[in-house]
Amino acid sequence: MLKTVFRVGITLNLVFLIAETFFGFRLHSMGLLADAVQNLCDVAGMILILSAYKLSDPEGTNRFNFGFKRGAMLLAMGVSLLTGILITFMVWGSVCQIHFPRYLDGKLVSIIAAVGVVVNGLTAVFFWMIYSKRLHMRGAYRHMLADTIVSLVVMVAGIVILFTRWYVLDALVALAVLVIIAFALWELWHGSIRLVLDGVPSCVDYEQLVKCFYDLEEVADVHHLHVWAVSPGTNALTANVRLHDVSSADKVGNLLRERIQQQGVQFVTLEFEVE
Repeated sequence: MLKTVFRVGITLNLVFLIAETFFGFRLHSMGLLADAVQNLCDVAGMILILSAYKLSDPEGTNRFNFGFKRGAMLLAMGVSLLTGILITFMVWGSVCQIHFPRYLDGKLVSIIAAVGVVVNGLTAVFFWMIYSKRLHMRGAYRHMLADTIVSLVVMVAGIVILFTRWYVLDALVALAVLVIIAFALWELWHGSIRLVLDGVPSCVDYEQLVKCFYDLEEVADVHHLHVWAVSPGTNALTANVRLHDVSSADKVGNLLRERIQQQGVQFVTLEFEVE
């Protein structure tokens, strides 16, 4: 069911993306092109979610013991790089349109954007009705809802242009949309770089993890404590724990694993030493 829903969503949005891009260039509408870039991000996001399911082999292989869970994030970085390049060209085009306004058919712009409102809105509602109770699917719903709002703004801008002939509005709307996309890309890049460099996951409180060790009176010291993300939502921890009495290793180990897993770390490896 999951694959079917995403394939339908990808197909609908991809067809609209191609059409919107064509008419954006044909009508010289930066608003439509900016909305197309937003649509590209959504289509890429849905493809990445499907890819993540295929790449998330829990058993892994002899060479890739954790499987290929980071593969989806590498794909995301590639898509975000491409989107960043597109944004650069779009900003330049929008600025040029502000300085040198040209005729724009507001009626056609509003009609095409209205189609985007319908396509994105239906996709968002479909995701919400089926997957609203699944936390990891809510992101897809929110992205489609955001794209629906963007298409609605472009549609309203087209209507305003139709009656006022204020062609600069199209470029201003495009710049606003591009700023929103840029912020989303920055968040994705920040998370991707943290993952690639094996940084402490943003959802994990490192100080709280350290406290988990020192809250136990059997623990004398903890060192070589490392926390990193195997993939988004899957975290690992290794640590050397020095005990006052080695006979308490089993008891301390069970307590620590339980507390650490409550902090959002799934894989826990502990090595015990005697003080």
